[in-house]
Parts: sequence; C-alpha cells; structure tokens
Amino acid sequence: MTVEGTRQSGGTDTGLRKKAVVLSSVILLLALVVGSLFGDRGILQWVRQRTQVEDLEREIGAIEEDNRHLAAEILALKTDPRTIERLAREELGMALDSETVILIQSPPSAKRP
Repeated sequence: MTVEGTRQSGGTDTGLRKKAVVLSSVILLLALVVGSLFGDRGILQWVRQRTQVEDLEREIGAIEEDNRHLAAEILALKTDPRTIERLAREELGMALDSETVILIQSPPSAKRP
C-alpha cells in the first residue's frame, strides 16, 4: 500500500507540476504579447511613431516648397523691376503719376441688435 500511495502522490505531483509549467508558460506568453503590443517599444507605439514621422516628412516637404517659392520671389525682387512694380501696386496700393486710382468700398454690414 505504501508503494501505491507513493505512486499516486508522485503522479499527482507530476500532474500539478505539468499544469504549473503550462500555466506559467501561458502567463509568460501573454505577458510577452501584451508587452510587444502595448509597451514603450511595442507595435502600437511603433505605428504611432511611424505616422508621426510621415506627418513630419510631409510638413518638411511643404516647408521646403515654400522656401523654394520664397527664394524665387527674392530673386525676382532683386532682378526684375516688373515684380517690384506689381508688389507695389498689389501690396501698397501705389500707382504711377499718370494713372487714376478708383477705390471701390463694400457697403458696411448692418449690425444686428
């Protein structure tokens, strides 16, 4: 009877150990999956950072395009008198002495009480 009792408790211990190993493995696997998804270096953080990089690259491209336009405008202002004249007319409302300027004002909007 002692031999059989030992075998049963040994079998139960082995079964419990196997269950504990499996449970520990599952918990470890879940922790790794959760960490790889939601951690500081997880997939979701990587996706957010990738989106931010793409947004910043688009913004840099737009700023570079603006810089090219501004550089072309600076060059035109330095070299082309017609550009200076156009800007003087559009921005400053200037005209030549031989020209008549007609200003059209829009009617004031009615204020509601």
